[in-house]
Amino acid sequence: MRITKESLLKNARDVTEKKLAPDKNVLAVFVVGSLLTDDPFLGGTVDVDLLVIYNGEPPRERELLRLSNEIHIDIAYESNEEYAKPRELRGHPWRGWNLWDPILLHDSGRFFEYTQSSLRAQFDSPANIHARATYFASAARETWSEFQSGNRPDSLKFLQAVANAANAIASLNGPPLTERRLLAGFPSRAQQAGQIELTGKLMTALGANNVSAAEIETWLPAWHESFVTAAAQPFNASIHPTRLAYYRTAIEHHLQGEMPLAALWPMLPTWAQAAEGGSLAISQEQAWQQAQAALGLAGAGFEERVSALDALLDDTEELLERLAF
Repeated sequence: MRITKESLLKNARDVTEKKLAPDKNVLAVFVVGSLLTDDPFLGGTVDVDLLVIYNGEPPRERELLRLSNEIHIDIAYESNEEYAKPRELRGHPWRGWNLWDPILLHDSGRFFEYTQSSLRAQFDSPANIHARATYFASAARETWSEFQSGNRPDSLKFLQAVANAANAIASLNGPPLTERRLLAGFPSRAQQAGQIELTGKLMTALGANNVSAAEIETWLPAWHESFVTAAAQPFNASIHPTRLAYYRTAIEHHLQGEMPLAALWPMLPTWAQAAEGGSLAISQEQAWQQAQAALGLAGAGFEERVSALDALLDDTEELLERLAF
């Protein structure tokens, strides 16, 4: 069966009509994420991101619906209270972009019309662009400060800080970069910001200079085993059997592409999340520890990674200061 954007949208409409819209508390349903781009497929896989705006407290935060090995629908639920002040959303990098230009599938009342029209006014003003970038930079710096205060090495928290630092730059020229394309998409965003040298600093923060594409490829079986083990005892919607092929094909796509080291993302954050669940076998834990050690995300090298993150943030914050109004 040939998979196209049109067929994926049909699936999204069917799920909305049959599963979501009948709930009277569902105020609106949108398609967001990669399906809005010209080429949402990566390694032949794709997810369909739906955002459900719920009247009051949603029944759940997230839900995954498997359509095939290559496709699934990822449904996020959020309370309408999070969108009650559209003007403030202009400075929120995730919610702001979600409402900027989604594909509307369901709207009860005038939620979408009112919220989007208020949000779009001055969304692209320098002040609001700066606010969205600062959102990420501040979060990354806060985590860096925690490590300075003596917090023990935590690779998952550190990786989130690196992603936030990258998106502080990315947000100056578009929506945040998502997990499958973070490293691959960063160089062009850094170039648009006139900061192409930050690509090297980002890779240094990750310890990517310490490993080769060939070494990363040898980690793939261990990553796969860890993901499968963790997904058998669901504790995190990202580490779910439905998303295994979604991540694996992205990793393989990057390894075979022009920027092989981009395979480190999504490999590292998903591996860290799998380990966080505490269900890995001893051999799987050891494989993850070895990968971290090679990158400097654990042991003696961690302090160097934190220093590299500091250097990346220093340059980012200097740029944001120059752009401040």
